[in-house]
Amino acid sequence: MKTTKYLRILVNALLIYSVLMSAICISFDTVNTLKYGALDLRNRVVGVRVLLNEEDPYFFKWEQDTPEEFVDARDFYSNFPMSRLTVPPSVLLLHSPFASIPYKTQQILWAFIQWLLLLLSIILLSNTTDSIIKKKIIWIIGLLIIASSFFWRLHIDKGQIYILFLFMIILSYWLVKKKDNYILSGFILGLTVSFRPPVILMGIPFLIKKKWKFIISGITGMLISFVSSLFIAPFPFWKSYFNSMEFHEKFHLLIIRPTYSFFNKIDVDGIKNAIFSANLPIEDSSIQDMFRIIFHLKVKAIILELSLIICISVLIFLLWKRIVKTKSNDILFYIGIVFVIISSFFLPAARLSYMNIYWLFPLSLIILITNDIKKTLKPELVFVIVGLFLNTMFYTFPKGVILSDYLMLFYIVITTIRITNSKY
Repeated sequence: MKTTKYLRILVNALLIYSVLMSAICISFDTVNTLKYGALDLRNRVVGVRVLLNEEDPYFFKWEQDTPEEFVDARDFYSNFPMSRLTVPPSVLLLHSPFASIPYKTQQILWAFIQWLLLLLSIILLSNTTDSIIKKKIIWIIGLLIIASSFFWRLHIDKGQIYILFLFMIILSYWLVKKKDNYILSGFILGLTVSFRPPVILMGIPFLIKKKWKFIISGITGMLISFVSSLFIAPFPFWKSYFNSMEFHEKFHLLIIRPTYSFFNKIDVDGIKNAIFSANLPIEDSSIQDMFRIIFHLKVKAIILELSLIICISVLIFLLWKRIVKTKSNDILFYIGIVFVIISSFFLPAARLSYMNIYWLFPLSLIILITNDIKKTLKPELVFVIVGLFLNTMFYTFPKGVILSDYLMLFYIVITTIRITNSKY
């Protein structure tokens, strides 16, 4: 009884602290949004404008006399044939209704939507349990570990889109958990895959479990999204997208080196400081960058891809019987999101820390799956504590964010083995 009492006191204190921290962080995000230009949102907005102008957004390069609404001033790599745009045409379809709106208005609106999607994600997760203490812990995870972190500051500052993918994944989970609706759940996850292809790894546990309604609905969602995108981006643009990804891969693997050419204005299309962003720690925790920093080696894309296949295959081998036997959809979603997070480290691209917003889902699922909260107090929990310390809004030491990323990765992988045990 005393343990439970002290746990409740600790949870309530942390919840109050989390709310205060997130309120402070909203003020930081507001200042950064007004001061800077959300550089990653900019390339998507310029991309859809170029596309609607019937030009190829993936190989569009501005000239000094290019109208400002088509200028991504951060695209200053003059010897690269491709633009900075890295999202598929299906994502540009989402931006198309807003293309004509002034950019600064879009940036402010998107900053608000990012926070809204994060809060909705927390609400959906907390709505899947009747336990008050679990609800509070999920809110602590959302507001303290996610909303008060460096990576969420970076996500907002860059105008990134990963929060949309996370929200759709969590919505897919909620539809199965609360509504037992595999058809709509699979459909939404399929749409997510069309926006962010690595999310397809979430389907592996459902395929092993033979959840055919979910799988078929997912394929349907992908196809509908692809066909819909053809209205603004015919097939040649999809081909151009894949071709440009090859160039981006060579850039991130240091096969080609950039030369620079800057636009003749600092303020572009209503953006002040069009090539600058907030002073936040930007670390690349991808496997290829770790090999470059530690061993001074370049890793080929095929090696990264094979390594990912081996890692996923080993986990599938270890978890196969448990996946087949489990009656818990929570376990299937947990394993799926762990596969997606692992893949982010092996992709031949930069893995910047804003991708860490995915942590919200597995950390919350650990709480939801665990029968007794005290069972989460395992030795490996220290990795979460240290990872949280290194990723809060108070910068600790250089490369601390990278260390945090790997500590958290280690935690969720180890917990995957524990959590699939029916006694957990």
